[in-house]
Amino acid sequence: MLAIRIQTERGESYERPALGALSELVERIGADGDRFLVVERIVEDPDVYIQVWHDEGGDYQLEHRDGSGDRHFQAYLPAAGEVVEVMARWARQEKGWDVGPRWRRLDLP
Repeated sequence: MLAIRIQTERGESYERPALGALSELVERIGADGDRFLVVERIVEDPDVYIQVWHDEGGDYQLEHRDGSGDRHFQAYLPAAGEVVEVMARWARQEKGWDVGPRWRRLDLP
């Protein structure tokens, strides 16, 4: 089990899911009303999270924030499996979890 909480666009909430459940949710998203997931670690910090947005047929837009707005990054990945791998490494707080995707700082107004 992962020490995370997942919120879906549909309003579903999952606490401490197995990796398989995270994988199923990421693979499911893409249709109207079901395009994103927000994942937070159980220890709540509203400014630390990872999230994914997906429109069916397109890449997955993966974002993570680690505190202040200048620590908000974005990457695009082509496959659900890659997204799940990065999200699981983030959830486990593995060293180098963010290596692989081409992260860019996301400037929000």
